Amino acid sequence: MNNTNPLELIERLNISKKGNSSINPKVLILTKKMDIESDLLGIQFLKNGIDYVKITEEDIPLNFHFEFKIGKVNDSILHIGNRKVIPDEIKIVLFRYFDLKFLNYYSGVNQMYFAQQWYQAFNCLPIALDALWINNPQRTFDAENRLNQLLLAQKIGFSIPETLITNEMEAAKKFFKRFRKSTIVKVLHHHEIYLKQKSYRFLTNIVETSHLSKFDELTYAPVIFQKKIENDSEIRVTVVNEKTFSCRISTNQEKRKFSDLHKIKEKELIFSEINIDKKMEKLCINLNRKLGLLVSSIDFVQGKNGDLFFLEINPIGDWNWIEKHTNLPITKSMFDFVDGLLNKKGIT
Repeated sequence: MNNTNPLELIERLNISKKGNSSINPKVLILTKKMDIESDLLGIQFLKNGIDYVKITEEDIPLNFHFEFKIGKVNDSILHIGNRKVIPDEIKIVLFRYFDLKFLNYYSGVNQMYFAQQWYQAFNCLPIALDALWINNPQRTFDAENRLNQLLLAQKIGFSIPETLITNEMEAAKKFFKRFRKSTIVKVLHHHEIYLKQKSYRFLTNIVETSHLSKFDELTYAPVIFQKKIENDSEIRVTVVNEKTFSCRISTNQEKRKFSDLHKIKEKELIFSEINIDKKMEKLCINLNRKLGLLVSSIDFVQGKNGDLFFLEINPIGDWNWIEKHTNLPITKSMFDFVDGLLNKKGIT
């Protein structure tokens, strides 16, 4: 399964929009157009006779319409292109990259109106659909909050680096003074922004003395400062319900020159399957539960003494880049999880 070519069933992944048709999918995927993980899962659904439909951020507003009827008869209908989706049979919603707060279609006040209306329209979906969400949207957004993550991770037993989240210049300077040679700075939200089909990345950086003159600019956008944990590798743990898949990511380059593995070319990274100890495995699953998540990816750094330090949890979490370099069956585990839920509900 790890070597499945997503192109082999690509025409079936996007059902023809010609003509009018009604479909009764069992699975709904909400994501962005470029999402290889959802395509890989879509292939497995089709291979195993599970009907699904995908709505992407790019479908909005021109290719996606909906009807939520309230009155003598309450009913919901979704339209994707010329296809009418009857949502009664949708039992699983895979919620991935689908945050309508960041839709850009107009400009100025029209854009604000557009984004607000669509954001509230999206909030109607969990009410209209009698389905299990993987993951629940509100739980996802709450889990993305870095302060929430770090406090909860600390509370349940993970070690975390010394951290400051701030837009206050003097507080930042004091933190830098404490950890002058080992302060890093990272974004408070996701490190990648897509705008007009272009990707902009804001990766972790080491703070230098020369940066102090720009600390007054923190007023405009808060960031995260952390004490850098000296390490040779990072560890990615993917959690799928009660299962964990762990991978050590290191490099053949001099790690001290890099503040973020995302800055290193993939061909220069070394991926190794590992088994974390049972205590850490239970902590990862427990963190998922506390955050109300069923699926996630958790990032750690391993200090020189072998201790793991929690960095962050990603409620969406990409895994294809891990599968490409290992034999970890994450896509299969995701499919089995969804398939098991469908069979448990007696609808496959």
